[in-house]
Amino acid sequence: MNWVTAIKNWMLFGLTGVVSTLVFKLAHDLFTSDSNFSLWEFAISLIIAGSASLLISKLSHSKSGFFLVVTYMTLLIPVLGALFGSSGSEPLWQFGLLGLFGSLFWSVPFSIWAGWKYGKVQ
Repeated sequence: MNWVTAIKNWMLFGLTGVVSTLVFKLAHDLFTSDSNFSLWEFAISLIIAGSASLLISKLSHSKSGFFLVVTYMTLLIPVLGALFGSSGSEPLWQFGLLGLFGSLFWSVPFSIWAGWKYGKVQ
């Protein structure tokens, strides 16, 4: 087991969670300026968050499937619950922290597996 690889992956997943959550939140804020968040606006926000995740995976030369799974699991739990239950006056950094902690939680198995299997950042 290469612990350095596992920790590098874990940190990269954390960065992905923060970026994709903030991008999703900003897209949500842009689309809800009329106080209506339609299904197509939600779908576009999800696609934008996934695109940010894919960009980070390509820049780091990592497997994009893992990043997409962690991104969408992070958006599902805890970000969407906090976003749709919020009053709208919460600072942006709180959602960044939710994305960080959520992605660090969801990425533990992927990071350990990559450290065990590959011995390099995947």
